[in-house]
Amino acid sequence: MKITLINPAFFDGHEFKNRYNDFLDWVKGGNLYIAPFEPPLGLAYLSSALKNAGHEVHLLDMQGLLMDSESLIKELKKLKPEIVGITSMTTTFPQALKTASLVRNTIPTAKIVFGGVHPTLDPDSTLKYDIVDFVIRGEGEASFVKLVNALANNFSVENIEGLCFKKNGNISVAEKTIILDQSIIPSLDYESFPVETYIRHNEYLRGIRGISMLVSRGCPYPCTLCAVHQTMGRQWRVKSPELVVNEILYLKKRFGIEGIWFKDSIFNLNKKWVTEFCDLLLLSKADIKWQVNTRVDLIEVDQLLLMKSAGLTQIDLGIETGSVKSLEKLKKKISIPQIKEKVALAKKYVKVFGFFMIGIPGENETDVYDTFQLAKDLKLDRSTWSIYSPLPGSILYDELILQGKIDIHKINFEDIHFTKAFEGICDIPGNRLSEIYNEINDFFYKSHQFDTVA
Repeated sequence: MKITLINPAFFDGHEFKNRYNDFLDWVKGGNLYIAPFEPPLGLAYLSSALKNAGHEVHLLDMQGLLMDSESLIKELKKLKPEIVGITSMTTTFPQALKTASLVRNTIPTAKIVFGGVHPTLDPDSTLKYDIVDFVIRGEGEASFVKLVNALANNFSVENIEGLCFKKNGNISVAEKTIILDQSIIPSLDYESFPVETYIRHNEYLRGIRGISMLVSRGCPYPCTLCAVHQTMGRQWRVKSPELVVNEILYLKKRFGIEGIWFKDSIFNLNKKWVTEFCDLLLLSKADIKWQVNTRVDLIEVDQLLLMKSAGLTQIDLGIETGSVKSLEKLKKKISIPQIKEKVALAKKYVKVFGFFMIGIPGENETDVYDTFQLAKDLKLDRSTWSIYSPLPGSILYDELILQGKIDIHKINFEDIHFTKAFEGICDIPGNRLSEIYNEINDFFYKSHQFDTVA
């Protein structure tokens, strides 16, 4: 069958380009939220699975291609897909719905399938929209292939794992799918999206000609701001070291990359796996630099030295806050002294990048400035700053509903963006929180002068 996968952008092509250029100093300084720009790795995994099953697949990356609505309509008319898959986070859900409406109006006969974080967390509400035919919850590589095969052969779609659909005016909701053996998932289809665009962005942001990779799924930690345990489960699952190293070697040969940015929530959870990976990478003589996300409490000198010997150049840490009260609220299970100790240790060997958040529920200005001061004291190489946004599926989101601070019937998902102040969540008025956010970003990034995007 002819399938089109769509990655909606936060903003249309022109608005995104203008925003990117206007805040390029923030982007180069490390801000990942002001102009979100991540390759559609999830869709690229789906693309591989569907192509392996013999289907014709095109991925329209509206973000990477800076596509606007008119460009999308032209591509849809040219491709004439029978099935359209649209991915959506909570922050992109309004745009995903607008995209689905364009698809329905342009190709009325196409079946529209939603997947990704938001539909996984809230399949009922997603399917209440007439323009959405199916929702796939969780990890959809196997489920999407089964759905396409069923539609191609006019078979029943019932009993497909993770598939939610409408039947006789009711909504049938399935449990999310979890793929335990990550090594059975085909390598993602890097050819399906504009790789060079993302490599150039990595050069801006990371100073390296690199591309992102995902090699694991799931997270066992109880952080209350995050919903990953609801989307990918608490069990951490990872590809074999051999598969990961082979994929790195392919990417280096195919795209001439110098480095990899591992986007996994926690890269080094399993010490044995990390050791095997580093040993294989050294044996392969890949000569690749790489960067990882991890937790403060997982930094150990022996492992750090091993990873550095295999090419590690930077560690990204989810520090989030310098407020003791907020650390407890987020259930980060780390302390301020521990943050200072582990950051100082890591900085001896590699660059350190920090994630910070302000406006956490219950915070006042003192809490926010405690975070600001901690970030200054740590003297990180780079940092990224966000404003807390309530994400469905997280513990904090449910708490805010119980407290009456969020009305799920009135919530406007267009207001959920990590650079917007969501009114009434913390003890700081929205306008003031936005002022502080700009103040912090200007402090860390204002000294940079850069060219605009071509």
